[in-house]
Amino acid sequence: MRGLLVILSFVAGSFACLTSDPMLLPAHALEDGESTELRENLLPAQQGDAKAQVFVAYLYETGQGVAQNYAKAAQWYGKAARQGNPEAQTQLGNMYRLGKGVPQNYVLAYMWLDLASQQGSRQAAELKKNVNGKMTASQKGEAKKLLKNWKAEK
Repeated sequence: MRGLLVILSFVAGSFACLTSDPMLLPAHALEDGESTELRENLLPAQQGDAKAQVFVAYLYETGQGVAQNYAKAAQWYGKAARQGNPEAQTQLGNMYRLGKGVPQNYVLAYMWLDLASQQGSRQAAELKKNVNGKMTASQKGEAKKLLKNWKAEK
């Protein structure tokens, strides 16, 4: 009996830890006001599907079917961006450029926008020019170091 109580306590504690981070909640545990699109894409996003992560990020960024939350949008774009998704890299770079959901950071903005522009994103190339004009020489050097050492996660 005592062993069963220990196991139940562990399981309850583990679930409490999981539910404290909404990004780790099972898709069926979403709030009633959240959209079908979010419900359908959250599980694949949680499992690492970069396209689903971009879509979930977009929903949070625009507030479509879910409460607008730039910080959550940046987190989801970040997951896809680290996998090499150019759309996510563009969006995350722009969020760093504007300080939207993340602290404004021209070094990280430049890095993400450069990675996306290397994959053919014209929007990223234009935004990168904008950021480049606002950066100091030191910031540009720091961004180039980050780019040199960057590798996509798989």
